Amino acid sequence: VQAAGASAGANSGNGVARRRNLPGTPAAQMWNWPVRPLAASEGPLRVAEYIQDLLRQSTSDLERIYELPEGCGVDPLLWQCEHLRQFLIELNLLMVALGEECTPDTCPKMTASNEWQYLCAAHRKTQDCAAIDYMSHTIDGSTALLTNAKHFGSRGSVPPDSGKYFQSMARRLYRIFAHVYYHHRSIFDETEAETHLCARFS
Repeated sequence: VQAAGASAGANSGNGVARRRNLPGTPAAQMWNWPVRPLAASEGPLRVAEYIQDLLRQSTSDLERIYELPEGCGVDPLLWQCEHLRQFLIELNLLMVALGEECTPDTCPKMTASNEWQYLCAAHRKTQDCAAIDYMSHTIDGSTALLTNAKHFGSRGSVPPDSGKYFQSMARRLYRIFAHVYYHHRSIFDETEAETHLCARFS
């Protein structure tokens, strides 16, 4: 029986590191295992797990995070898709950080500075939405698309025709950063210092 408080990634009896957080693991030691080479990983979630391992080591090492390892056998479209999935996870956390700072009362329109206003495409006809609603609709719509079995039926591959959705998705998601940067700068700076989320997305 593994003692409570053992660090994550402790070796099993055969010397293979367990990639799980055992009961009693201190918070500072959670997910404390080395990055497993992508070429040596298996399973449909291997790309997502590899990206998350890299981010746990450093969110600021952009070149390492985005460079597709040679010889790993991963299609570039799948690499892009899994990064978009990871952004959606973290953009949800940014929404939580906004809390009461961004509401229909404080931000009745989706704007970036006083020059740009965006209409929400989540409706049958594009229309004005409060910024918080626009951002929620955009994240939800992107999530729905990336989990749509018709276009993205497998976590292990991406059909060539489905890559056409990435550019428009990224453009709409980037507007979230623009709004937070211009209208909630303190939250943007605090989140960016910790996650480098906008720098990674850019």
